[in-house]
Order: sequence, then structure tokens, then C-alpha cells
Amino acid sequence: MTAAKKKNSAKKTVASKKPAAKKSAPPQPKKILAKKISPKAKSKSSLSLLKFPRPSLVSQLSGGGERLSPRLQAVIDKSDITDVLTKFARGIDRIDENLLRSVLHHDATLDLGPGVFQGTSGDYVRWVLGVLQGIRSSHHLIGNVRVELEGDAALVESYFHAHIRIEKPIGREDVFMGGRNLDRFERRPSGSAGVWKIMHRKQILDWVRTQSASDIFYHQNPDALWSYRTKTDASYHMAQFPGTQAGGKLPAFLGRHYESKSVKF
Repeated sequence: MTAAKKKNSAKKTVASKKPAAKKSAPPQPKKILAKKISPKAKSKSSLSLLKFPRPSLVSQLSGGGERLSPRLQAVIDKSDITDVLTKFARGIDRIDENLLRSVLHHDATLDLGPGVFQGTSGDYVRWVLGVLQGIRSSHHLIGNVRVELEGDAALVESYFHAHIRIEKPIGREDVFMGGRNLDRFERRPSGSAGVWKIMHRKQILDWVRTQSASDIFYHQNPDALWSYRTKTDASYHMAQFPGTQAGGKLPAFLGRHYESKSVKF
């Protein structure tokens, strides 16, 4: 072997012993460090969210303005109509003129019979407030509600039970009656943004019973919580109930003990 060949073979041996070049590693994504939020900052952010008005039920169900399915819209319409019926009953029992006017369209009509009352909503409110002033108390209960929707109109049949306490020269009388309100509702303006109110009401009586009143329970339980037909009634002050306000005081009556004889029949 010549000297040149030996030199070339030595170079090849040295080259084969060199380590292979390392492959470059793929770039690693940068780590994003989350900023620590102090408890004070968290409380401020939560309070700021409370300042925004809560979305309505319709906007929540519609996902931000999308049109609801007919069946889902019907559920909302029937709920709104039932709410009107209960507000009407409350307006009567609490003698709340503003509440009564709020559930009747300004051009609505009501029919309780030719010898009782037939007229416009404005005339009805004035008439019924006069009637209510002549009785001691009233209590209405709304029962079965059947709603037939026809676009922006609805035909509604609702059952009711009513108790009326009357003062007479011969003594007090309790009048119990059961009947049905046959209402035609209209939603104004047209569409889901409109408000349902009564356009026409016909009141049908199914039965009536009158009997002499006894106030024995009232006299035996004068400390019971009795209702009022004005805004002094407890239902107008529920926002002040214990637990409804932050930092509110607990009721003063906590810790009292009562025997079963505290109520007398």
C-alpha cells in the first residue's frame, strides 16, 4: 500500500469516528404566566358585574335576540297572561287602583251583567273601587287557566273562587262564590316585545252561597297577622323582610318558645 492510500484511509477512519450532528429541537411555545389577582380586585370585579342589568327571560332563552320557537314563545305568552290574571285579583283584594289599570287596555270593556255592570275599563275601575269601599274584605283565588293563542290575541278562561265579607245592619255576612272569567287578551305592540292586557272580560257565576259570619277566631286570636286592603299590607313590604338586605338584622322574635295552645279555635 502506497503512502497516499494509507493517508486517505486514515482520514476516512477519523471521519467515521466523529459524532452525528444533533437535530434542532422544535421551538417550544412560550408559557403565559397568569397574573395573580388580589382578593380586593376580585371583589371589585364582581361588584362591577352586578351593576349591569340582568337580561330578561326572553333574551336569555333566545340567545341574544334570536327568534324563539313557536312552542317556547307560547309558554312565555301563557305565563305572562296568567300573571295578568293574578294581578287583577290582587288589585281587587288590595284596592290597588294603579294595579287594576295596568292590566286593562285603555279601550277595554267589561261585562258583569246588564243589572250589575257593563262598560269601559275606566268606568269599571271607578265603579269597582266604590263597590269595594262598601265591603269589609275580599279574597280571590285563581284556579284552572285555559289559554288559546291566536297570534297577538288570546281567548282565556280562568276559574275563580271568591270570599266577600259584607257589613249589614242585621250583622256581618260571608258571601262565597265560584265562577269563571272569560277574557279576550291583546298583545300590544305586535310581536314578542308587546305586553299582554285584557281587552274584554265577561264574568260568569257558577254558584254563590251566603251565610252569617262569625268572628270568634278573630276575637280569640287578636295577635294573628291579619291582612289590610291598603299598602300597609305586609305584601307591599316584602323587600324589608329579614335576609333580603345585606347586613340585615335577624328577627327580634328568634328564641321565643310557644305552646300549642297559643292558637285558639
